[in-house]
Amino acid sequence: MSDTETDAMPAAAGPRNISLPLDWFRAQTLSMQFLAGSGMLILFTTLVAGYLISEITSGSAVRNKAGAAAVLVQSMTEPIVQALAIQNTLPSEAIEQLDALLADPSFRQRFPHLEVWRPEGKVAYSLSKELINREFPPPPGLMQALSGDVAVYRADLTAPEHTTRNFRIPYLEIYSPLREHTSGRIIAVAEIHEAVLADEAARLRWMSWAAVALVSAFLMTGLFGIVQRGSRTIELQKRHLIQRAEEAEATSAELLELRNRARLASLELADLNEKFIRSIGADLHDGPSQLLGFAILQIEQVRTVKTAARRRITLAALKDALDSALSEIRIIAKALVLPEIEHLGAEAIIARAIKLHEARTDSQVAFEPGGADIDLPPAIKTCLYRFVQEGLNNAYRHAGGHGQRVQCRIDARIMEVSVHDSGRPAGTGSDIGNNTGMGIYGLRQRIESLGGRLSFERQPGRGARLKMVFELGEGACLGQTGVAHHH
Repeated sequence: MSDTETDAMPAAAGPRNISLPLDWFRAQTLSMQFLAGSGMLILFTTLVAGYLISEITSGSAVRNKAGAAAVLVQSMTEPIVQALAIQNTLPSEAIEQLDALLADPSFRQRFPHLEVWRPEGKVAYSLSKELINREFPPPPGLMQALSGDVAVYRADLTAPEHTTRNFRIPYLEIYSPLREHTSGRIIAVAEIHEAVLADEAARLRWMSWAAVALVSAFLMTGLFGIVQRGSRTIELQKRHLIQRAEEAEATSAELLELRNRARLASLELADLNEKFIRSIGADLHDGPSQLLGFAILQIEQVRTVKTAARRRITLAALKDALDSALSEIRIIAKALVLPEIEHLGAEAIIARAIKLHEARTDSQVAFEPGGADIDLPPAIKTCLYRFVQEGLNNAYRHAGGHGQRVQCRIDARIMEVSVHDSGRPAGTGSDIGNNTGMGIYGLRQRIESLGGRLSFERQPGRGARLKMVFELGEGACLGQTGVAHHH
């Protein structure tokens, strides 16, 4: 691998690594995004506020206590060190008085160490006698106290005056100016170490941090509870919207499929109608048309015949031709023209088709209605009649009319009609009669073009079932019936 490719790999991986937390953040719910984002902000705010509050609180408390301690030390040590106004060292009597003062257990427990500094940095008094009259670099607290202020510092354990005594505990150092009684000028600085004050400062810091953390946690919990409730509502609505979108998409796809099926069925039905019209034309041409042509020829013969006997024979042939033509025209018309069904309900239409079938075939059909006898649109009425007609024709043609049965279940939402037969008895012919109907294929196209479904099942030895299903809207129920009728 070349150096250029090697150098390019981290550059390409860099943005990807950066985007991973952002991708994770975007994938979370609103409440989790709020918890992560506001958690970091509140944590940062808590740290800043806690630090500032603890420093201000502890500093204020330390200054107040240091001021009180400085006043106490000034009142007790200032009268003893007045000799420093006229000399550089303390007399032995003053040192003994200071030793006696520090010998008091209550004073020593509160102030374990006491030094008296000269302005130039020389130690005029200390419990550590080896430091007396030694000069050290003036500490910052000494310089501040020489200006007249009480100074408070944490002990610098690396300072020479502390390393000499091997100090290990970082006491608070309080520097208090000591003044000459007559002139008021600063003649020395008293340095005391107060352990209680250090413990109090640490306690105040911890209390400040705990208070800030508790308030931040309470604030975070309250805000998170509010956002969590809103987030749950949003997530629930989001799931409902997604579900409705999926349902709408599925419904749209189903409607598109049904629309395509209806369009295809309409095209095929139009093609079937054209074929059917051509078939009717062929039947008229090959049947009645030929007979009528023959009758016309017979009329010409009647005009030219010479004898009465010959005229009677010609007229008889003419009558037979006209009768045959009329008979064939009636047969064709009977197959084309529906009976009067415009004002009939669904069950009455089925009963009319059954009655005509029984009269034409001299067979019996059982009718089992059920549900509501609702009114139907004209197109579905015609389709229902043709379905029953074609189903019974098939039952008669393929099963010899054995076990012919029509079942019907209709309510305000669905219409199911089925035609059954029990199968052709063994030893009989395969077909009886001729097919004068429109056929299963044409029937399927008619039904699907109107939005219905057609199914056909045949079981060896058990007969066949032709079933039609239409999903209806809210229809008007004209009557309830559930009794089986036999014709």
